[in-house]
Amino acid sequence: MNPVYTDSKWGIIDYFIKQKEMGRIKHLGFSCHGSTELLKEFLDGYGDKMEFCQIQLNYLDWTLQDAKAKYELLTERNIPVWVMEPVRGGKLAAVDKENEEKLKELRPEESVASWAFRWLQGLPNVKMVLSGMSSMEQMIDNVHTFEQENPLSEKEEETLMQLAETMKDSLPCTGCRYCCDGCPKGIDIPKMIGYYNEMKVAPSFNIGMSLDAVDKEHLPSACIKCGKCKNSCPQNIDITSALEELTDMVGKLPSWADICRQREEEAKAILR
Repeated sequence: MNPVYTDSKWGIIDYFIKQKEMGRIKHLGFSCHGSTELLKEFLDGYGDKMEFCQIQLNYLDWTLQDAKAKYELLTERNIPVWVMEPVRGGKLAAVDKENEEKLKELRPEESVASWAFRWLQGLPNVKMVLSGMSSMEQMIDNVHTFEQENPLSEKEEETLMQLAETMKDSLPCTGCRYCCDGCPKGIDIPKMIGYYNEMKVAPSFNIGMSLDAVDKEHLPSACIKCGKCKNSCPQNIDITSALEELTDMVGKLPSWADICRQREEEAKAILR
């Protein structure tokens, strides 16, 4: 969440609260791509004014992006959860053949995509699920899925979580932060490795947005390859190479203008 939104200089949140008091806004909520710590900070300041929160939530990001902690925090604050990216931009709708066969054995009548939605049905504080669809076939499948609630059994959920682990191509960072103590550039290395792991699963424009909020001298590109971080890493991660690769991956992300054009074309395709 950009700190500009909560800066009293601009009064952005206070403006929206006033509009609701005046009846111009019926229900006031917010969307968050930030960390659990940032979400908690916002809730501490404005949680009593918010009626819902939209977060990226799916069975892969449950651990990859620590969506579990965000879901539990919102539930603890009695704030309903709205879900974006329930199938991770389509990644969870098309798994490899081996995993697809495992899912079909348990639920032959259900599509791969439906598993992501059925998993969400097991989270009682999920009140809204937003799913992007690019074909009539996908829409029909989603309608069929939501005609009835049929959450996963314990065995099915275990299978799904095992599947999620096979989709990760990640570095084994434990967040101990030993690497940060001697970094001459003050880079938040565990956070950057988290971004790296997310990008390895699926390139995301959101990572670029998150890095835009980081001071230039603390970006992964600021690394001077001194090697102090690797020497202090209990997991022996080649951190300098990871930071260099992250910089390269983010540099290849499409611009916001490109994304807007792509979404416009997708919308036109749906309307044809």
